[in-house]
Amino acid sequence: MTDQIFVRLKSISRMIAISAMAAFIFSSCTKTSSSVSTGPQLPAEAIRGTILNGGNVKGVLLADSTYTMNGDLTVLPTDTLVFQAGATVNITGNHAFYIQGVIISQGTKAKPVTLTTATQQPGDWGGFQCDSAKAVTFLWTKILWAGGLDSTGSTRQTISVSSPINVDVEDCWLIGGQDNGIGVYSAATVTILRNTIYGEGTTDGEGIDFHAGVTGTVAYNVIWGGAGSAIKVFTSSTVKNPQTNVTVYNNTCVDNGFRRGAGEPGRGILVDAFSAGKYFNNLLVNNYWGLDITPTADYPNIQYGNNYFYATVDSLRAFLYPAGEAGMIQTSDIIDSVHLGANNPMFVDYTPPPNPALRVIPANFDFHLQSGSPALGKGNSTYNVDIGAYTSSTDPTKSNQH
Repeated sequence: MTDQIFVRLKSISRMIAISAMAAFIFSSCTKTSSSVSTGPQLPAEAIRGTILNGGNVKGVLLADSTYTMNGDLTVLPTDTLVFQAGATVNITGNHAFYIQGVIISQGTKAKPVTLTTATQQPGDWGGFQCDSAKAVTFLWTKILWAGGLDSTGSTRQTISVSSPINVDVEDCWLIGGQDNGIGVYSAATVTILRNTIYGEGTTDGEGIDFHAGVTGTVAYNVIWGGAGSAIKVFTSSTVKNPQTNVTVYNNTCVDNGFRRGAGEPGRGILVDAFSAGKYFNNLLVNNYWGLDITPTADYPNIQYGNNYFYATVDSLRAFLYPAGEAGMIQTSDIIDSVHLGANNPMFVDYTPPPNPALRVIPANFDFHLQSGSPALGKGNSTYNVDIGAYTSSTDPTKSNQH
């Protein structure tokens, strides 16, 4: 009897063990099946609808997704709008982003963020009006065809900021705007690096325009065909403080300043109105005026040198450093204001003379430097051993990556 009970108990124990194992296996399979079926984890603030009809907006525009923007969008002071890598926004009319809070565009080299229009004409939409923003960051972002008229009939800047905040614009494309590409009118701290800015402005508009106490760095940008100056540094006509004081180096500025005309010629670089800063290693080619440091600039607090000048139009030679201004030729400069066409920097491809009517850059233009360019190895090494935005450095932070 005892033996029978023992055998029965042993049989029951084996059945319990088998059941437990089956339950474990089933549980494991169920868990695995469940995790596979959930799909990618979306941010809690994901914007899932692809039609943006206007009004207040916050959250995350998802990677590799395409959105249609049918109205003005406002980011409120306590909100944040994020563009993930590869997001595309097609803008259907003269709409704008009004940023009172935080804007972050997180494009990458492999997957830039793109904001564009169907007609792809200058002034199709209103750009990013960030005048009361809390923070502004654009990385690897294509902002195309902005600058459409505001309610007063005035053109709008592609990116406009009037708050004393951090403004970070790196590795972006700003093309075909109707006014300034980047305009900052406050005691902001800027990091403007390795951007490509083409064809900004109608009869006015700078590539980069600073006023009223901006500080920071502008480097490795390529700026072509702007209506006004490629880079303008300005404090105020009447108020000296807060002072605009920036470091501007290794930029390539070509064919800027012609659409505004002789009444207010555009420059490659303009330093004006109580401003200070450091200006080195810039490559200035066929701009209406070259490097203009005006008599009202804070000349004792300006350092400059190792800038490279090239002109293929006879009338431009006298304005590489404009006569009557405070700026003057430095011994470290590469400049010849006597011989037309002297100091060819040897771009990979560039056809002079400048054509003010062009708003879209010719497809063949390539401002990389050929091997043997006289701009290579001639820079102030505090900044870079080379001159211009495209350098021989293998460090991707020290050369334009477009």
